[in-house]
Amino acid sequence: MKIADGLGLSVSDTVIIVLAYVFCHGLTAWVVNPVQAYYLGDITMFASLVYLPHGVRVLSIWLCGWRALLPLMIAALLSEFLFTDAHVLELTSYALWLSIPVGALSAYLAFEALRIFGSSVYAGHSRRMDWRQLMLVGVLASIFNSIGQTIVFAGVISPGDQLSVVVTYALGDMIGQAVTMLALMMVFRTLRRMAQSG
Repeated sequence: MKIADGLGLSVSDTVIIVLAYVFCHGLTAWVVNPVQAYYLGDITMFASLVYLPHGVRVLSIWLCGWRALLPLMIAALLSEFLFTDAHVLELTSYALWLSIPVGALSAYLAFEALRIFGSSVYAGHSRRMDWRQLMLVGVLASIFNSIGQTIVFAGVISPGDQLSVVVTYALGDMIGQAVTMLALMMVFRTLRRMAQSG
């Protein structure tokens, strides 16, 4: 993926963001959530304890800045229609249109908050990727997202469940980002070894 110039992303960058997000959302819906439900029960229909697309959000905004917002929102909408049960979609349809931009904007706001406080960590502002800084951005983004999503779904979440939803969103985003970044680190390391041996 390259950093896009001009006002928008290239078609290939957009497709990569959308496919990566949808793939990670599918893994979360079909693998993580059933395991979570088996061991922890139905703690919330809104959040996963390992939400892999959060890593895609953070890395996309890191590489492309605000230009990644539209592809992330398209990917989130597509993912909801592909992987969310029809009765959940029907129950939350009014909030879905607010939930999607909240998720995408959470990562962007985290990057911008750090930039405003003098620490821009967008790609190209330093010589190499700093995993710790990206994890910090991801933690901040997960806090923004968990608060925003709890507000968006306030009419659907019973007051007694709000704390568990906030915690699940925050933990799920952070753990999901860590898993996604660990997987990418292993992929990059493997590709580097293959290039050196080839």
